[in-house]
Amino acid sequence: MDRIKHVEPSPPINWIVKASKLCNLRCRYCYEWNDLANPSRMSLDQWDRLLRSIRWYHQHRVKEVGASVRTVIIWHGGEPLLLPPDYISDVMRIQRRWLGHELNEGTVRNTLQTNLYRVTDAHLDLLERERIHVGISMDVFGGVRLDAAGRETETTVARNIERLQDRGIAFGGIAVLAAHTKDRLRRVYDFYEGLGVPLRVLPLFDAPLNVPEADFHLQYADMVSALRDLFRYWLTRRRPIAVYPLITYLDTVLRRRQGRPCAPYDRAQNGEWAILVDTDGMAYQVPDCYDRTRAMGNLFEQSLHNLLRSPAYEDSLNRDQLVRQKVCGSCEYRGPCSTLPLFESRREGWHGERCAIAYEMYGAVGEELRVRRMGEHRVEAFLQRTTGH
Repeated sequence: MDRIKHVEPSPPINWIVKASKLCNLRCRYCYEWNDLANPSRMSLDQWDRLLRSIRWYHQHRVKEVGASVRTVIIWHGGEPLLLPPDYISDVMRIQRRWLGHELNEGTVRNTLQTNLYRVTDAHLDLLERERIHVGISMDVFGGVRLDAAGRETETTVARNIERLQDRGIAFGGIAVLAAHTKDRLRRVYDFYEGLGVPLRVLPLFDAPLNVPEADFHLQYADMVSALRDLFRYWLTRRRPIAVYPLITYLDTVLRRRQGRPCAPYDRAQNGEWAILVDTDGMAYQVPDCYDRTRAMGNLFEQSLHNLLRSPAYEDSLNRDQLVRQKVCGSCEYRGPCSTLPLFESRREGWHGERCAIAYEMYGAVGEELRVRRMGEHRVEAFLQRTTGH
């Protein structure tokens, strides 16, 4: 039987743009909790400056690695669909000024992360017209994602999902793994499988209200246990959808079996994976937001070209290297694992020798494959079914 050929796509450059922090929900695990009532937003002039940096970096990376470079501009919040449609349209007009060729080619695209609690027809028209992919934050089960009056939101969001489907607007789901979803991940999965869309399960992260006594708080061991149970269930599905980070865990274990490394997450060598830009223009690595002592610079006040040559940026590279050496240096998955799981979220309370979740899941996935006697080809075929490549 022929082995599936491996094509290694370049990871996208993700620009996580905090256009506004204003939100109509009060999700108790939200890391933006302290700013959800703040109506401030980026001005169009500030967007213009930011988009020039985005264009410069995209073209800079194309010169370094070729035409496979992809850039994703992620509208984040707060709740981006509280921004007026005219404002979003004006930003898209500025994007076409600086990135029109890349937008037409599809090498630059927009994603909008929303709670989908309030969406007007004008917003739907805009999403459809501009071909903006939508990420919907919905846990399926209530108790945490409440509106400003303390009411549950899931029924309203489900109705709005139907409106997206009626329009043919592409979307995926994000569900937070916390105490209220820990024992229900299979049913969360069933909901999104029924829609036929990809799902990202996001383990609970640092946030102002995420303290041990919070009723949604979850220990790392419980997160691993819930993800392992979901992994078992996922393998049994006849028409499985893409589930992240399970795909990442499975791919890493397969690479280790095959002795096949992946491109390391090394910003100095391979460029940026994600840059978070706050409403005031301050640029951060994701684990560093919003620690101003670790900000890399301000993209409303300096070009990205100058930021990448600054002492603050050099400091951020040095921090990456130190934590990578400490946590990943002697790890048996180093090489097959890109080390990116170490940098995807802020987890100040973790001081272990290995990644809090990914390392444990690599072992759990490997054991599950052994028990099921899933060889390399079956794993490759399963990954291809879920990802399409």
